[in-house]
Amino acid sequence: MDRNVLVREGYMKGAEGRLLRKKTNGIIHIRKGITPEGRRRFTIAHELGHWELHGNYSQFLCDAQDMRDYGRSPLEVEANHFAAELLMPASHFRAACEKIEPSMGLIESLSAEFETTLTATAIRFADTTQRKVVVIWYEGGIIRWSYTNPKRGVPFVVAGKKPPEFSSATLPLEDVDNGMALYDDADWFPELNWGKEGVQEETKRMPKLNAGLTLLWLP
Repeated sequence: MDRNVLVREGYMKGAEGRLLRKKTNGIIHIRKGITPEGRRRFTIAHELGHWELHGNYSQFLCDAQDMRDYGRSPLEVEANHFAAELLMPASHFRAACEKIEPSMGLIESLSAEFETTLTATAIRFADTTQRKVVVIWYEGGIIRWSYTNPKRGVPFVVAGKKPPEFSSATLPLEDVDNGMALYDDADWFPELNWGKEGVQEETKRMPKLNAGLTLLWLP
């Protein structure tokens, strides 16, 4: 309400959140029953991002994929970054993660602590940590986007291709180690002739979405 926006929950088909703007007032509708709480909070913050950043637009209709989008629509990416910075302030977030080595377990712990989505937390971690980290989202067996802090000098993993054959994202589960580990035959950067030595990785698989989130760490 401080920003002249009213938040309401109700039935919505095919969308998670919607922003309607009329001059200096707005209404944010979010789908009733969004769980877990971190996903609900992120949806509200995402729509607030549209409100604050995209004043030339009278409305936005955002689905679950928009909340995970860090490579398709610039407007959705901006709203996601706004939501992450709002819910995970750098001063608090950095203190919670700066002395701990990267891992999916750390990301899950931070996600629970800040009540945020796993993907948003991983992106925020990549932005905040001083370590060289790459976050990768793949869906339907294809890499959809990768993200890393541009100040760290770490290459992107190219989207539109399959994850490496011998990686934590593709090997049978019985062949995947728990936690961050080196997969000798995985090569995430073939276009750049980036050496495989020293690249640690871990993947959180999401069978219901036919997708997964991979964390790479270059010590």
